[in-house]
Amino acid sequence: MNQQIIQVAGFSNSGKTTLVEKLVRLLTKEGYRVGTLKHHGHGGQLTSTDYGKDSWKHSQAGSIATCAVSAGDLQLTINREQHWEVDELLSIYCKLPIDVIVIEGFKMAQYPKIVILKEEKDVTLLSKLNNIFCVISWFPLENEKKMQGIYYFQIDEESNYTNFILQKVKGQDNE
Repeated sequence: MNQQIIQVAGFSNSGKTTLVEKLVRLLTKEGYRVGTLKHHGHGGQLTSTDYGKDSWKHSQAGSIATCAVSAGDLQLTINREQHWEVDELLSIYCKLPIDVIVIEGFKMAQYPKIVILKEEKDVTLLSKLNNIFCVISWFPLENEKKMQGIYYFQIDEESNYTNFILQKVKGQDNE
């Protein structure tokens, strides 16, 4: 896979989606073709806005995969009985003209990740997750809670952490 992958991990309502939106805007402005992959962590079936449309009817009739194309847009729905592994999803993305994939969620996957800490109890994520290169915290972290080799930012240091992440994507040293 030639695309760069960055994960954004954190508990619900920590700001993951907001950060992903910022990264997509920033990377797109810098000329990168960006794809996103989001884990719907709340469970349940995803809903479609095309209820009653042909692709919905195809799915209801038993089609495992349906695809709708319109004016350059493509919407693909694949129904499976088991859950999707992140590597399976990324194998689909590797066929697309994407430079950077930003993953929201899938905490336990092994890709380079940014962890968002909203509350002090969220610090437990730092010892549970691996491949963390950046932490963005809503509260001041004490030095004894900081792990070596990881860059730390406060949530209000947006220009600092977005610049840091951009430099990482560009493959430049962040020292």
